[in-house]
Amino acid sequence: MAMRSDSNPVPLFIRHLPELLGLLSQPDQGMGPFAPYMNGPIFTVTDPWLRSWLDALAFSLSGVEAAETPASAMAYVLFDMHRQGGTLDYPKGGVGSIVDELVRGVGGVELSRKVDEIVLDEEGRRVKGVRVRGELVSAKEGVICNAAIWELPGLLEGQKKTEELHRFLEVAKDTPFTRSYLHLHVVLNSTGLDVSSLRPHYTVFDKGLAGDSDHVVGDSNMIAVSNPCVLDPDLSEEGTIMLHAYCCGNEDYTIWEDWQGGGDRAGYEALKRERAECLWRSINKVIGEDARSRVVVEYIGSPLTHRRFLNRFKGTYGASPSGLLKNGNTPVEGLVLCGDSVFPGIGVPSVALSGAAAANGLVTWWKQLQSY
Repeated sequence: MAMRSDSNPVPLFIRHLPELLGLLSQPDQGMGPFAPYMNGPIFTVTDPWLRSWLDALAFSLSGVEAAETPASAMAYVLFDMHRQGGTLDYPKGGVGSIVDELVRGVGGVELSRKVDEIVLDEEGRRVKGVRVRGELVSAKEGVICNAAIWELPGLLEGQKKTEELHRFLEVAKDTPFTRSYLHLHVVLNSTGLDVSSLRPHYTVFDKGLAGDSDHVVGDSNMIAVSNPCVLDPDLSEEGTIMLHAYCCGNEDYTIWEDWQGGGDRAGYEALKRERAECLWRSINKVIGEDARSRVVVEYIGSPLTHRRFLNRFKGTYGASPSGLLKNGNTPVEGLVLCGDSVFPGIGVPSVALSGAAAANGLVTWWKQLQSY
């Protein structure tokens, strides 16, 4: 949380010197991908099952296999999973409770007011504000943009840009991205179920831990089944449980591209039901073969759903680790980026860190230290 988008190390050195010294004593590969710890030369994992398990763990973090995932992320998660008293965390009240707290902390959020463009000065060197429904909202200090990196060129379209900014936007446009998601949200009648014997979270491999072509992250293989009612019964009405099964960033968007213009609604719904069969098989493994007969509510979300409601480019999970920006700095003064396109990448904790770094970067290091 002490990181800054401008990479100024002073707050880190003042508040976290012992930890920094510990990091500096580690091999240089600690800041790179996990490959040297898995494929040599530092260490070689030879057991096929363990390699598949590491790939599965990494995939849930970064959307790519273990060798491509940052070594720092793998190290922390492996440590956290095996430390004394380690647990799986769920926010009480669901993810919406996190949103509510963020709104309370920020002091106000404008809803249903999409930003049309980020406005630059006449030279394209400094940010002036954002335009929302034709109205310019001026920036006093700067603009923190959490839009996906592929959306940035469109938000700056039609304005004068420096050569440096042109090059930056070309990189942004070509940033590699992960695959998308397929979701199944259900409310089930829990009559006769021993709910207390269920776990809050399952990972199911529909084709086995090896998956397609001996690859754990193959198409629609790794599926998460979230069952938070075990921890928070108030999430669903009495006599029911709510589950969310989803393909973990392994649904190919190209399967759905022909349907993005609308048209044959019946054909689209049929494709959703067909693709969701693997999700139902996963729920059956958790609840039992009668799971479908218990349905009270059922929603299937495709990558098109992901794209529409989350405003995600091609419904993607996020930028792949190889394409992450090292920080949120841009060639435009006062314009700072955060989100899953910026180090440390995908996931709520990582995105929160990039947001904190962006906010820290818009104040002096002295003011940042005072806010601790």
